[in-house]
Amino acid sequence: MQIKHNGSKASNTSNQSANPAFLRKPAKSRVYLLRNAASSDVEQLSELERGVFPSLWPPTNFAHEIKKDQQAVLVANLRSGRTETENPIQNTSLVERMVGGIKTLATQGNVAHHTGSRLAGWAIIWFVVGEAHIASIGVAEMDRRHGVGELLILGAIEAAAANDCDELTLEVRKSNDAAQALYKKYGFKVVGERKGYYVDDNEDALIMTTPDIREPQYAAKLARLAVDHSRRWEESGSRFQRA
Repeated sequence: MQIKHNGSKASNTSNQSANPAFLRKPAKSRVYLLRNAASSDVEQLSELERGVFPSLWPPTNFAHEIKKDQQAVLVANLRSGRTETENPIQNTSLVERMVGGIKTLATQGNVAHHTGSRLAGWAIIWFVVGEAHIASIGVAEMDRRHGVGELLILGAIEAAAANDCDELTLEVRKSNDAAQALYKKYGFKVVGERKGYYVDDNEDALIMTTPDIREPQYAAKLARLAVDHSRRWEESGSRFQRA
């Protein structure tokens, strides 16, 4: 089954491009935990996808996707508040960790897998002969404009490098300017089109690809973007962790 990336017109994964300074700071901070999906997440993932991409058909078989080899299914868990055992993402030595092959974008910290928490977003990444493909990505409407989409992109790049991939590709609706802007921020460039890719309305898709993510220049850029992402969204109450 070919998963349709950004398959609903109503979806806008990349609305993180909005300026967080205009957002009201909440009474409690939002802590988003990036982790690998587990079988216990399947029901929530299916419900989340229906909300984000209501016209997507056929729906993703998340139970099958989680069990498959040569791919990663990432989720962002929303955790309210903050405890003493929680450690925010540390980005201070990203360049050293990434130049030799991106090892990790976040310290693991003392954080358990909170599979019972509410899921805010997901990303499915396939790995095929040195290339990674973001097959599906989405963020719950209530969690948009909180940095979650960008967190998932960072996680996808990390997963690609950890699986010896040199580049990432994805498809995005030709009309989704906001998503394209986010992907371009992370070095994706338009390399082609797929005519009538989206079955709900026959809209064309743009194919976007990164440069070599293992190149030191890209790794340094990614390090700067990761630091900026963490700092910008912390101002509006979003914090990020990696399991």
